[in-house]
Amino acid sequence: MNPAKSIEDQTGQLTSKLKSAYDLRITDLKQSIILTQELLELFNEEGYHHLAATAKNHLGLFYLIQGEFDIATKFSNEALQYFQDSNDRQGIADAKYNIGSIYYRTNKYHQALLLLADCLKAYRELKDYYNQARTLKSMGTIYEYFSDYDNATEAYEKSIEACRIIGELGLESNALNPLSAIYFNQGKHRLAIETIERSIALKNETGDIRGLAFALYGRGKLFVKLCDFQKAVPDFEETIRILQDAGDKLGLSMAYNKLGLANMELGNTQRARSNFNLALQLAERHHIEFILFKVYYNLYLLAKKENDPVKAIDFLELHLAHKERVINQESYNVIKSYQAVSRIETLEREAILQKEKNQIIENKNDELDSFFYRVSHDLKGPIASLQGLHNLVKLDVKDPTALRYFEMHHSQVNRIAKIVMSLIDLTQMKHLETNKVKIDFSSIIDECIDSYNYLENFRKIKFTKEINSVEFYSEWAIINTILQNLIENAIKYAGSFEPFVRIAIEQKTDHIQIHVSDNGQGIDDIHQVKIFNMFYRASERAKGSGLGLYILKRAVERLNGTIELKSKLNEGSSFVVTLPSETDIHTATK
Repeated sequence: MNPAKSIEDQTGQLTSKLKSAYDLRITDLKQSIILTQELLELFNEEGYHHLAATAKNHLGLFYLIQGEFDIATKFSNEALQYFQDSNDRQGIADAKYNIGSIYYRTNKYHQALLLLADCLKAYRELKDYYNQARTLKSMGTIYEYFSDYDNATEAYEKSIEACRIIGELGLESNALNPLSAIYFNQGKHRLAIETIERSIALKNETGDIRGLAFALYGRGKLFVKLCDFQKAVPDFEETIRILQDAGDKLGLSMAYNKLGLANMELGNTQRARSNFNLALQLAERHHIEFILFKVYYNLYLLAKKENDPVKAIDFLELHLAHKERVINQESYNVIKSYQAVSRIETLEREAILQKEKNQIIENKNDELDSFFYRVSHDLKGPIASLQGLHNLVKLDVKDPTALRYFEMHHSQVNRIAKIVMSLIDLTQMKHLETNKVKIDFSSIIDECIDSYNYLENFRKIKFTKEINSVEFYSEWAIINTILQNLIENAIKYAGSFEPFVRIAIEQKTDHIQIHVSDNGQGIDDIHQVKIFNMFYRASERAKGSGLGLYILKRAVERLNGTIELKSKLNEGSSFVVTLPSETDIHTATK
């Protein structure tokens, strides 16, 4: 017998066994893990390295489903290292999908979305519709965390399209679940119910027991929103029964929390407390922050119903503390400072919660004001120290070159201080009437240009600015954001031959126009309609995370303005921002 043929046959048999263990996850996740671990031991003993890496990746997914994120990360990273060393693009994408899914379940939304975007690109090039579908579904979930429901809906609908191309009913159902909730929030209640019922039917048709649990959970949530708590309870109880068998800690904690809410509304306070405590135990044991803050909020509501103000305050404090951890620095890095405080709807909810807290404890600042204080306290202190060090430097350092560099450093520290304070003022603008200043465009443009002198090819670029006699009042931080992103974009994608960046400000009768043009790389027509989308990058050569133009568009919209792009590939780009003039300049701070 041909030895090579024998090895090939054996490899095929082992591959088939591994796939069978993987497919078993739908009906028996625990047994799927046992079989895959046994195969992994065999692969390691016999030297089947590629199969071992695939088994590790499968285990990463299985433990991710169970909420064992540390173990899932270990297996997924080991698999990724092998696939990268062997240049296996499919394997790399599969491992990155696991890691991205772990990231968004542990509040690292920015990293997750970038990683999943890379996966989606690879899967599209590989024409892998199955993995396109599940990646798009995960991306939709992250967009929902950002309250970006348009992009979430688009991601879910594209996931469904990919599923239908290959007839993948199980994955189609997975995307239908969250889509039904979005439809409900849009007021399309009948469509929402029809969508979740189709999801349940598909799960029954495919025999996906664990998936059925989440479809029932989705229907239960709709019943809660319709205040039909009697119908919600059986759905949540069946969800819990299925997920207990599957060992899915994350899903269990979610279901216990919702079951507690339904029981509380039905007046079953003892059952509700028991449900919440079970959710709390799971969330604490497995460090599921986004469940913790929800459970503490529901316990706060339960204590209020029972007229126990002391417990209510304790639970509300815990809710706010865990909520703040979820909306952490990673999230703020994604949307930048002014976006985080002006758009994240959860902060608005914090303000509402704080009003309730003020009814119990007099003279306590509401949570939003506390947030502003913490930001100013945390940022102003280090900045003040840096400014103070400048005085010591001038006394002790005599070398002219060193002093020149310290002056450059000091000017940027002062600029940061101004930006930080302006952003804090911006977050409070709904409370203030005098929040506009006369804009010194020349100064802002010079500061923006100088702040990017470290960028590649900066010294080769010829900058020109044309500013007519302009009297314009607006929020300094927003105007700074607009100019900073326009100028940064022009510098980053500057041309290689006699590069230039031109900035012009023109005042019209009832508006001003900001023109920024360059002779750089330009943007292909097919990308121009998407260039302002969050995290969109037109090519692999694109620099940054794809947030700059998204933030630019949001800043322009904040001032009720418009933005127009004209660009040709390899010829350059021209952005025109039109902003309405202030009609009542007497409210401006002169």
